[in-house]
Amino acid sequence: MGGGARYPYPKHVWSPAGGWWTRPSNWRSNTVLVFTGILAVAYGVWNVSAAKESL
Repeated sequence: MGGGARYPYPKHVWSPAGGWWTRPSNWRSNTVLVFTGILAVAYGVWNVSAAKESL
C-alpha cells in the first residue's frame, strides 16, 4: 500500500521554481524573509492610508 512511487518524471529538471517536489534546505529562512517583506509592505500601505484619511 501507500500509492506506489512518485510519477516517472525526468531526474534532471531545471525551473525557476525548483522543479518537481522541491524542498529547499533553507525553506524556513525563505518563509521568514517573505513574511517580513509582506508585513513591511502592509505597514507602509497602512501608514499611507492613515495619512490620507486624516486629511
